[in-house]
Amino acid sequence: MFLDITENFIKETNAEIKKHEKNSLIINEGSTSLYFYYLLEGELSVYNLTPEGKEFLQHKVRENNFFGEPAVLLEKPFPGTVEVTSEFAKILRIKRENFLQYLKNNPDWSLEFTKSIAEKSIIKSNSLKNIVFLNPEDRIKKQLNDYKEGKDEKIIIELTRKELSNMTGLRIETIIRTIKKMEKDGKLQIVNGKVFY
Repeated sequence: MFLDITENFIKETNAEIKKHEKNSLIINEGSTSLYFYYLLEGELSVYNLTPEGKEFLQHKVRENNFFGEPAVLLEKPFPGTVEVTSEFAKILRIKRENFLQYLKNNPDWSLEFTKSIAEKSIIKSNSLKNIVFLNPEDRIKKQLNDYKEGKDEKIIIELTRKELSNMTGLRIETIIRTIKKMEKDGKLQIVNGKVFY
């Protein structure tokens, strides 16, 4: 959900804008932070490592989205590691107390922020349900549809087979086999190794 980040918002919250290079870690799983974060430009991955060292990709953070806000609101450790996956990322950083004061002073904006958290919660709940109950093709289609964010036209899916594997809990071999079957069935296209869905 898009939230209106204006110059006035930046000024009132005394926000800082930081630029980070690819592969930079923004937050480590288990750490705490005194800041809210909002991605202005770029793309981030939020992931966990299993005890065996396997990466489980929770989700991608795209431009114009907050990330990690439940942990900061509750003053709890972050449930995942956040890493820059684009060439760079521009991130707005706001001290927790400044952000909370802004929410108190701007009830309409606060309501929109609350709705965005509720929307994320529903998406995460549905993702977990899909991992448990759906067959491989339906799991992949769900991730592809989430990536498209409601767009009807075919777009290039900028997720690797490994990322899809990490997001769905399926083995990479299963992802590759299922995507090839989906192409054969006319459900997506593969052009030069890129998936169009």
